[in-house]
Amino acid sequence: MTRCSVMLLAAVPLALSCTVNGFEASGSTTLPARDTAPATLSAYELPPGMIKNTSKGNPTQLHGILGIPKGPGPHPVVVVLHGSHPTCAWPGKTDAVARDAVRAPWPLVCGRPGAEYDPGKYGPDYVRHNAGLSYFVEALSRKGFAAVSIDVKSAEAWYTGEPSPAKGYTQLIDTHLKLLADLNEGTGHGLNLEGAEGRIDTSRVGLVGHSRAGGYVLNSTAGKRPGLFATVAVEPAEEVDKAPHTVPVLNLRGACDEDTGPNAGLDTIKALAKSGTTDVVADVRLPATGHAMLNTNLSSVKEKGGVGDCSAAQVARPAEARDQAAQLAASFMAQALRKATTYTLPALAGPPPAGRNLSKRGPALRFKASSPQSYADPRRIPTTTSEERLLPPVPKGLKVAKGGEPEA
Repeated sequence: MTRCSVMLLAAVPLALSCTVNGFEASGSTTLPARDTAPATLSAYELPPGMIKNTSKGNPTQLHGILGIPKGPGPHPVVVVLHGSHPTCAWPGKTDAVARDAVRAPWPLVCGRPGAEYDPGKYGPDYVRHNAGLSYFVEALSRKGFAAVSIDVKSAEAWYTGEPSPAKGYTQLIDTHLKLLADLNEGTGHGLNLEGAEGRIDTSRVGLVGHSRAGGYVLNSTAGKRPGLFATVAVEPAEEVDKAPHTVPVLNLRGACDEDTGPNAGLDTIKALAKSGTTDVVADVRLPATGHAMLNTNLSSVKEKGGVGDCSAAQVARPAEARDQAAQLAASFMAQALRKATTYTLPALAGPPPAGRNLSKRGPALRFKASSPQSYADPRRIPTTTSEERLLPPVPKGLKVAKGGEPEA
């Protein structure tokens, strides 16, 4: 297996150092921001509603995992988006879904709760894939961001016909940002989310997307979002629509990726670097990392322990791969926000990540040894619910294709 060297940086005296809203800034040498105190993590749920990404509209869950840092803020927002994965699972019997996945009943789009197992039908458990990326939320919150991982299954789902994914993702992001803006203003919508008022800055937004959502955060719709300060695509499913971004972009690709492949996103960001619209087009290869292992709701290894083209001996422990990806994304976001003159990214022990800034005129990208971090069990994150609506209600009698998969 190829091993890449890590550049360890010695401490450099700073001409000036200060902390602004949880972010460390320096006058001459830019180092990664110090981790803040552990964030407060909460899950929230409001009634399902409709988004307008099909001719009839698609039903959607309105569920998020929110992390708010310690400190007064106001804290910039990072929205985390999951990929399009199997959703309607049979408990312990759907191979692609982890046995301990975070689930909820939603018989409108999945099977009937308590139904007898039938492999030819969709299961009763709606898998909350946004909860499977809660560790990204935690890592980002430690860096001073108000981060939220939102349910975006309906952006890609064929519940009522062929969807427009870009419209779906955009509407869902807008809805959750509206909720965060209201929380900041003291309007809680019936949710028990203490400590949000006056501490969330929705005028500054970063996007992190995995898999299909990684393709979305690289497309033109996402790239033109007002207030966008940085984008991180994690093992993205590339789209024909190329990135027009003028902000820093990081592409993370897994060397053992069994889904989008070890070169995921590379063509898109090469084109972005060539366009010259941004000076930061970072590409980082994650050794020993697969695709499913980056979402805790998915089964991460295949037969005999191998993943993709990698044998069992070449594959990282999923928890370690997730920690590396999360620390990279959070550190990159923090440095992008403060316009770092050199990007110094964390490298955990083991086969180190390797990468560079593809823009020749932009800041250099380096790696520095980092310590592992621990993360909350997404099944144990406390949940607050409310019956207040942010979206139009699902019409009675709406005909929905179970599972939301396109017809073969």
